[in-house]
Amino acid sequence: MRKLFVGWYSIFNGAVACSGSTSPVCTLEFRPGVAVYVKDSLTSAGVASGASLVVREGSYKDSVAAPDSRPDLDDSPLFAAGERAGTYQVTVLKPGYAAWLQSNVRVASNRCHVNTVNLTALLQPAS
Repeated sequence: MRKLFVGWYSIFNGAVACSGSTSPVCTLEFRPGVAVYVKDSLTSAGVASGASLVVREGSYKDSVAAPDSRPDLDDSPLFAAGERAGTYQVTVLKPGYAAWLQSNVRVASNRCHVNTVNLTALLQPAS
């Protein structure tokens, strides 16, 4: 019985290999190009509540803001540039802090999605 199983398995694999199908199985998941964790540079505590994220490439601009007074969101990342590869200028703004800027953030794509770039914005308290 084992020989029969091995034989059919080999024939099946050969048929699949010869079919020439190399298409990946892509998901319907929507992935961000950029994910930014917003932290206080002095305490390393998450401070995303009330922060806004802006990503730009040429004339393209995407932005998102976390609602104020939501400390439950402080450790959550802000997402932008959904399913869009490119080279971005990334800015994080939050009242009481200096603006944070990162240039030349390169988001690549694969056959199905973008490869999310994770960043940590260490915000300096405003003086």
